[in-house]
Amino acid sequence: MNLCCRLLLFFLLPFGLYAQVVQLSNPVKLPPKAGKFKIIGKNNDGIIVRLYGTDDVINVFSDDLSLLASRTIDFKNKDGLLQYIMLNKTGAVIFYLQQDKKYSVLFAQPVNSKFIEIGKPLSIDTIYDRRDLVEQNLRFKASADQNYLFIYYPFFAANRVQTVRYICLDRSLAKLYDKNLPFDRDEAELETSRSLVDNSGSSYLILKKDSKEDFETFDVYRVGADGNAAFYSLNTPKKIFNEPYFEVDNKNNQLLLCSFYNDDARKEEVANGFIYSTFNPETGALVSGVTAPFPKTFINELTGREVKDKGNLYTFNIKKAMLRNDGGAMILAESFIKDTRETVSALGAQPGFNTYHSTSLYQFNDVIGFSFNPKGDLEWNAIMRKKQVSEEDNGAYSSFFIVNQKDKIRLVYLDDASSSGSLNEYTLSSDGKNERNVILNQEDKDLLLLPKIGKQISPDAVVMPSYKNGDLRLIKITY
Repeated sequence: MNLCCRLLLFFLLPFGLYAQVVQLSNPVKLPPKAGKFKIIGKNNDGIIVRLYGTDDVINVFSDDLSLLASRTIDFKNKDGLLQYIMLNKTGAVIFYLQQDKKYSVLFAQPVNSKFIEIGKPLSIDTIYDRRDLVEQNLRFKASADQNYLFIYYPFFAANRVQTVRYICLDRSLAKLYDKNLPFDRDEAELETSRSLVDNSGSSYLILKKDSKEDFETFDVYRVGADGNAAFYSLNTPKKIFNEPYFEVDNKNNQLLLCSFYNDDARKEEVANGFIYSTFNPETGALVSGVTAPFPKTFINELTGREVKDKGNLYTFNIKKAMLRNDGGAMILAESFIKDTRETVSALGAQPGFNTYHSTSLYQFNDVIGFSFNPKGDLEWNAIMRKKQVSEEDNGAYSSFFIVNQKDKIRLVYLDDASSSGSLNEYTLSSDGKNERNVILNQEDKDLLLLPKIGKQISPDAVVMPSYKNGDLRLIKITY
């Protein structure tokens, strides 16, 4: 018996006629000790969802979103929450800690399709540090093809990062390397660092260096698949605006950096153009680089008024760089504003004095896209309009999720970050053309979706959660 709902929606788009299948799971209440949730991914067993808090519960759903299995993970020697779940074609490997006051042992436990242990756990590493520091700072990063897992851990002394442990595992849990790299960096620098691992197992930590120069410097700590360590620096031609984006181009064996830059003489917090650079990942040598102002026609269209001098962007942040097969890239940026509003909540005890209440406002607005060829030349730009405003929710229901279908991408989002909003999408083709479509109305299905924490589970399907009135549901969209 099929326990989920299925809808068949048809749209006529410039890309042709296609059918869109939307499936919904039955609602479930979250366990008392597992109030958070995350979609891990899909393998041959089904769609894997983790419910966690003080307990860890794994739910396995079928392709039609029927619940196949549910298991609370409680290994005999496990302390605290699970650290990481690596899915295999069937079954998985669960990484967890067994801890004492002075050290922690990282274990990897293979499990079957119902998440029941297979054999004994494998000891990956012993970390001699306070248990609370290990729990908070142990990090995992998988390669794009999921064949390598980069595990790293910083060792602190007097608010400085003295060394960082680099471990890389392959699918069989064999170690490519296990090294301690000297860092001697401020703790705050690591908090904003970027971690990457490529499809050969080479791993990177990228830290921004404080500088008063009119350019930025990023230090790269790399360990190659052969275990050899390297250190080099990357420089940008100008000061950057907001956060940069780094990515490994596995096909062309390059390291990509893209950002907006700020060269305003008045030192305003404003973006005046974009930086697109590629580097040799082994040495940091520049392969190609372009620094260019935003096209005036683009700024005119975005702002609705004519630019006389140069175009400026004030609120946009780069969210994603998507690599092209030819070595180029497409950049997506979103407008984000966080503001605070004060209102009178009560009259004060004395005349003339009131009690005020502060409310945090989150605005996620338009999305812009730029596509660059391998030389770094801008080929096209696109503007996708949206306006999402919410209060005191940390923007959980706003922003968008990307479905990558190679010849086009889909940006899935709520047109209104509330239960009355509809689930929409922009289809953006490889030539920059875009079209907006409505997928479903949330009120009709009693949903409140969180699109940005969805998961693409195949080239033509995405799963995302809905959480409303204590009920968790899954929605699956198949194109």
